[in-house]
Amino acid sequence: MKIYYHSPSKSWYHRSKKQQLYIGGNRAEINYHKELQSETGHSFSIRTFGKSKGIAVGILTSRADKNDFGIGGNLPLFQDLHLYLAKHGIFSYVFTPEDVRNEEFYGFIFSSELTQWIKVSVPAPDVVYNRIPFRSHEVSREFRQTKNILKRYNIPLFNPRFLHKYEIFELFKEDDLLKKLLPETTLFSSSTALYSFLKTHRTIYVKPVTGNRGSGISILTLKQDEMLEVLTPNKQKQFKSFCHFWEQESKKFSSNTYIIQKAISPKKIDGHRYDYRILVHYENGSYQLSGKAVRMSQTQEITTHIPKGGMLYPYEKVRTDELDERLMKIAERCGKVLRDAFGFFGEFSIDLGEDESGMLYLFEVNSKPMQFDEEEIEIQRRSKLKNLFIELALNSPV
Repeated sequence: MKIYYHSPSKSWYHRSKKQQLYIGGNRAEINYHKELQSETGHSFSIRTFGKSKGIAVGILTSRADKNDFGIGGNLPLFQDLHLYLAKHGIFSYVFTPEDVRNEEFYGFIFSSELTQWIKVSVPAPDVVYNRIPFRSHEVSREFRQTKNILKRYNIPLFNPRFLHKYEIFELFKEDDLLKKLLPETTLFSSSTALYSFLKTHRTIYVKPVTGNRGSGISILTLKQDEMLEVLTPNKQKQFKSFCHFWEQESKKFSSNTYIIQKAISPKKIDGHRYDYRILVHYENGSYQLSGKAVRMSQTQEITTHIPKGGMLYPYEKVRTDELDERLMKIAERCGKVLRDAFGFFGEFSIDLGEDESGMLYLFEVNSKPMQFDEEEIEIQRRSKLKNLFIELALNSPV
């Protein structure tokens, strides 16, 4: 069945005379009209579940002034997913908390004909994919109000929120499997504690708790002569002593919250460290791997992130049956522990490293994974998300 949008009445309709169609979390009926005219780019083919149920997916993001239509976040991901879902008969739209007015929903659909996002009135979603791009927006009054409306209609929302590096460490260290994967980590509290940690481990990472893609990260190495070397993705500095370092760098620690973490001795290929990036989705009652990738450092040996000079490396070149099994167990366990602590996570990614002895270390869990450069992983991702949307819309486990 196909549905059409009528702009003057701000309503959707269909032209299948003998059929009924209900879409969305509030089971809004899409009425039959024979004579109404739709505008270019305002129509969708809808797959029905049972006799008359269509599914609406809301992709939740934030407002932004960087484009003409005023929506922010990962627009390439939204567009790819929106068009993919449309091909499979699932109605989707991008919306912001400000687009929910008096429990009426407005959202953006992408018109391939017009090659732009168009704002329309939409049914309440059956499920909401939380892609709010900024932590500060998740504590806003508008976001809280939207969550309350979704809760009132029993509309599932995933993922519930951003994750904080140190809270993940604190959570995972209580789990028998995951605690074995954690490098020794603590929250920065004072220069004295930092120096003590540095004297114990000699080489440590300093990371902002809310950083991503390797931003704000540095490595501190205390030499035998008490000289301190500081490496960042962009530069290297030498200090005569920790005291000299602190005199110059202390302001940095007062402007952000940091974790300090023991550095591992990473396994390398051709002299370059590498990390694993795995993508995880919930499906049919369990967490499953949707993609496995490798990122290798290239221009510096601090981080493997592509924006910091890292490069893609084929996972198949390092793959073993044992590694596959270990990654699967880690993914399953992370999903369960996260869900028990914070609510339902339908999608997340994990960054892991491997030391010279083959021991895996868990560095980060990301509840808002960016797009992978490997197209095969993104193809799998869209398929997994589609299946998850259907599962949540028809029989929510949240």
